[in-house]
Amino acid sequence: MRKRAVAVVGATGVAGQQFLAALAGHPWFEVTALAASARSAGRPYGEAIRDPSGARRWWCSEEPAAEFLRLPLEDAAQLDAGRVDLVFAAVESEAARELEPIYARAVPVVSTAAAFRYEPDVPIALPGINLAAHLPLLEQQRRRRGWKGFVLPLPNCTTVGLAISLKPLLDGFGLERVLMTSMQGLSGAGRSPGVIALDILDNLIPYIPKEEEKVATETAKI
Repeated sequence: MRKRAVAVVGATGVAGQQFLAALAGHPWFEVTALAASARSAGRPYGEAIRDPSGARRWWCSEEPAAEFLRLPLEDAAQLDAGRVDLVFAAVESEAARELEPIYARAVPVVSTAAAFRYEPDVPIALPGINLAAHLPLLEQQRRRRGWKGFVLPLPNCTTVGLAISLKPLLDGFGLERVLMTSMQGLSGAGRSPGVIALDILDNLIPYIPKEEEKVATETAKI
């Protein structure tokens, strides 16, 4: 079987590196393009993830695959998505709203961003829960927007655990009301926009803006 060529956008960030770790040696996919911000473009990936001290800024437990380290980084805004079969995008929502429709004109886009999660023709797909019922929305999305591809966002990480836990209860007994408490890491926002570790010492932040709304809206949609 021919492997599908894929691009990873946001490849230098924490979520992008998780994509790369999952795609290393994958039987279906071959990473043929890496993209990030313009300031990293043109450098080999292995060089771009080294800081001035020479330490590697790699956040996964697995070592990066050697073939990834040699790939040149491209400017995400200039990436020709038509060269690949699929794009995995791990960028912040503001950038995602601009870039992902451009990629989706040519190929499918799987995204970690919230930019398109709440639009009526965009499913939030979760294996084991709603794939058969919700994936047909992708064809509507293509027709409505005139794209060859589509945008398929992943759920908020807190939503995933809640939805998977609720599904058997919903099927077996039904649900009228859900009260949920989450205990999370300091931030799911990556290295730049998240809570700084030293700022959290001896502090308690019980409320994260928009997090409750995301979990409630996404769980109901799923």
